[in-house]
Amino acid sequence: MATFLELAPAIRAGVTYPGGAFKSERHFLDFLIDGNSLWKQLKKPDMVSILCSEYAAKSLDESVKAVNRLLLLEEADHPNDRRTLFICSECGDLGCGAITSLILREGGAIIWKDFGVQNNYDDNIALTAYQGVGPFIFDAAAYERVITQARAMLPAL
Repeated sequence: MATFLELAPAIRAGVTYPGGAFKSERHFLDFLIDGNSLWKQLKKPDMVSILCSEYAAKSLDESVKAVNRLLLLEEADHPNDRRTLFICSECGDLGCGAITSLILREGGAIIWKDFGVQNNYDDNIALTAYQGVGPFIFDAAAYERVITQARAMLPAL
């Protein structure tokens, strides 16, 4: 049975601390899997999905590439065909660490599996933190419709 995927607007709240340090507010699309927030399930409140409005405003081209990576139309952004789902909420840099997954097409299905944390400067992938997450199996046609909608949804956030 296929897992149901939706995109839902989410906000990483901004905070200003005494002394002037701050966390920026970010607006992004969260992945809802069978109605449950993947962002909350992964417990990474200082990361946002790669479908972030503020990053799309800075580089629409990068946001299109991010969507295309999820659609398997663009090369993966990490070695071993791993693709980023969540990135640093302050700068979006993969060097700060990213939550990645293998995203595969098998027949009429898209599969997200082997979630982990990695960066772009070494080969380590921390898989143990997310051993109980996934795999998620999506109907390919429904998945492609949902992910393609992200392009239109981002500017409206």
